[in-house]
Amino acid sequence: MKNTLKQGLPIFAISSNMRAGLILIGPLLPILKEEYGISVFTESILAATPLLCFSLSAILMRSISRLGNTNRVISYAITLLTLSLFLRTTFDIASILIFSITLGISVAVLNYMLPVWVKENGTSNAGLLTGIYASVMGSCAAISLAITAPLAEASSYTWRLAMLPWFIIGALTALWWWIKIPSSSVSDVVESKESFWANPLFKSSSAWSITILFGLLNMIHYASATWLPTILITKGFTLVNAGILVAVATLVGSLLSLAVPHFAAKRKDFRMVLIVFSIFLAISYFAISVDTGMSLWVWVILGNIGVYVTFSIALFLVVFRAADAAKTKSLSIMMQSVGYVMATVSPIILGRLFDITGNWDRALYFIIGLAALQVFVAIKAGSNEKV
Repeated sequence: MKNTLKQGLPIFAISSNMRAGLILIGPLLPILKEEYGISVFTESILAATPLLCFSLSAILMRSISRLGNTNRVISYAITLLTLSLFLRTTFDIASILIFSITLGISVAVLNYMLPVWVKENGTSNAGLLTGIYASVMGSCAAISLAITAPLAEASSYTWRLAMLPWFIIGALTALWWWIKIPSSSVSDVVESKESFWANPLFKSSSAWSITILFGLLNMIHYASATWLPTILITKGFTLVNAGILVAVATLVGSLLSLAVPHFAAKRKDFRMVLIVFSIFLAISYFAISVDTGMSLWVWVILGNIGVYVTFSIALFLVVFRAADAAKTKSLSIMMQSVGYVMATVSPIILGRLFDITGNWDRALYFIIGLAALQVFVAIKAGSNEKV
């Protein structure tokens, strides 16, 4: 265990900043709306832009891979992420949008490369490494949600101050990777000369099931992460209390998902686990749509447990079901490109449904439907058939 923690420390440091800088836009939306007078549609675009970059970056991943091996590409990506976090605070809505694009590209590259790093460096501990870095990612996102609103209200710098902790973490991590991490990988993957569109896994039904499962899960996650603070405010929460609730729920879900891939690695079939937690998700969001008051704490926490446990398993499926590091990279690119295209539209759809119905409770039926669909996709995605 101690050796595994030491081995995975470089990617744990990176994963601490892969969601925090993105997800904090949710609690900031009411502040940005008040300061700049933006519409619900513009708010949705701000939340969805990084996700679109996640997916579109996949087309360039084979070219990006030629910049160097796994370690070097990760170093470039964490540097771009850090610069983007800083530059987002320099002007106004335009700077948030422009540097959300570069932030999305950097996180996209890390999304693709970390499973490959695990495949190259942690074959015997892949489940535990995946679980820990997914948990760190979620836990730091929870911290981000908890401190964003208080920091935004703490000084005349308003929302800009909320970006500062994650810029500092990113700068320290980037410096560490450039100085301490070897420029060579443990086992370099031989790059295919095929284009993104020629990926042979596009013909695999198993690969598509994993991809669609990941897409549905991220549609749920990013739609709720974007709008849940706003929804909770309509149910009587203050901005700070809504941020704290979402943060606590995210932290609990992340911590419970910590060991999931490690124990899941001992299984040969993931279908029942995925089905149970998908049903769990549907029930939780239905309860959020009809309930009010303090009981929302229970339902929001349960919903986040469902999200983060299934997310952790979905990440592990890339490592578990791929035959080698090259297949892992191809499956990771396919899963995250298509999956994040799906996720891009979900905050926009949820916001649009509110515009049409004027009711967030009715709009949440969209998320309930996604969770129900995820049950059926899990039947294929959770099998032990190699891709």
